[in-house]
Amino acid sequence: MPEKIASKDIVIFCIGNEKFALTTDEVKSIEELQEIIPVPRAPAYIAGLINLRGAVIPVMDVRKRLTSGDVQTGRDTVILVVEHQDESIGLIVDRVESVDQVVFDVKPVPAEVAAGNVGRFYQSVLETAKDKITIINKDNLLSLEEPT
Repeated sequence: MPEKIASKDIVIFCIGNEKFALTTDEVKSIEELQEIIPVPRAPAYIAGLINLRGAVIPVMDVRKRLTSGDVQTGRDTVILVVEHQDESIGLIVDRVESVDQVVFDVKPVPAEVAAGNVGRFYQSVLETAKDKITIINKDNLLSLEEPT
């Protein structure tokens, strides 16, 4: 049975043509893309480090974490800053589409998607009149542990 959400504020962002979301409680800020210092021997999806208002924070390229193809950085590419285990972490996404208050049903991720390579990063699916938006499981996305 689908879980009903009365209303929730979410940040809707895009990776390629797909729409994803995190709650506004999870996103501390949305920052312009800036110079990223690479970290040697880090996983390919770890872009590196940035200096954000005097704090050095790691940055993950969510595009590389969720897809296996090449990623292109455009003028709309941004960094979502989130909190994970008491640390700030930047997430590179293609663009932020909107910050909205939503009221609709949350549906589970389809079993065939959940069983896939990146399925553990998905929490649920929101359906609106015009879109399907995948809610990201932030903790799983930011975990450096790979499934065995």
